[in-house]
Order: sequence, then structure tokens, then C-alpha cells
Amino acid sequence: MNAYDFDKTICRDDTEEDFFKYEFFHHPINWLFTFYYLKADILYRKNKISEAEWRHRLYRTLKYIKDLDKEVLKFWRKRKHKVLSWYLNQQQENDVIISATPRFLMEPIMIHLNIKNYIVSEFDVKERRFIGNINAGEEKLIRFNRIYPDTEIENFYTDSLRDTPLLLKAKNAFLVDKHYVPQSWNNKN
Repeated sequence: MNAYDFDKTICRDDTEEDFFKYEFFHHPINWLFTFYYLKADILYRKNKISEAEWRHRLYRTLKYIKDLDKEVLKFWRKRKHKVLSWYLNQQQENDVIISATPRFLMEPIMIHLNIKNYIVSEFDVKERRFIGNINAGEEKLIRFNRIYPDTEIENFYTDSLRDTPLLLKAKNAFLVDKHYVPQSWNNKN
């Protein structure tokens, strides 16, 4: 089985950042939250709030979007071209995508790409809040092992050393560079 991070790995840029930019420009009511976004971002970058709290604060503003699912479909219509060709050329039916991005944002592109296996952060769309831990860092390995016990990862691709637990688990590990080119990573140190 091959496993992949999604954002900045097999998809150009970051889905969540792009989605909030999209919403900011398509729904002027979001301009009211500019200070709120900036404050949350500054607090997070200064380690004053956790990643989970930072995400919670950002997603809280989505309560003003009446039909979030419809908005996400519109967003992906404009963004699906960002999925990288190197991945599409090697895609296999049993690939698993492991991402911190919430399910409501990931599901439309997973369906479009015919990817059946994905492990993502869970988000209550009605309440506009995350459920459980954000699927990042060590949590990715915990969830992978829970869903696919005793399954070897043949190749794992990511853009971030935050995914070191999965890099170490994989038989072959690859870090995707800033030009979106996979580079072999020695996980046998």
C-alpha cells in the first residue's frame, strides 16, 4: 500500500488556506473577521494557542455560510487542477491519503479522484467544530494503525517532517520539495 499526505504533497498549496481565501473573496461578510483571523494566526505562530485551537477559531467563522457543502463543491471546481500529475500518473486503487484537512473539505476531491481510502480530521459541519484530535503528526500514525492494523506502507510521500512517524513506518519514504518533486528520504537511520 502507498500512502500520501495531501496538501503540498500531491496537491499544490494548502487546501485549508485556499478555502479560507476563497471564502474571504466570495463572501464579503468574512471581511468582518479579518482581525479575528490575524489575531488567531499571530497567537498560533507565537505558540500561545495550540494548532487545534487555531483551527477551531478559523472554522468557527464558517457559521455564516448557509450551504457549506455547496460552497466546497464550487471551491473544488476551481481548484481540482492543483492535483499534481506525478501523483495521477502513479495512482493506485489501494492508495491511502492521510491529511489533517477536515472530511467536508476532502471528500469532494477524493470522490473526483476515485480515492476510496482516506484518513482525515473529523469535523461537525452543523456545529462548525472539530471532533476529536486533528489528524496531524503522531495522530496520523495512530489512526493509520487503527484502520489498517499490521499493514505495511510500501511508499509514503509528504512535504513535512511533522509526518516523521509515517516516514519511519514506510519501507520507502519521500519528502516532496518546494517544487513538488518527491525526493527519497532515508528512513533507516
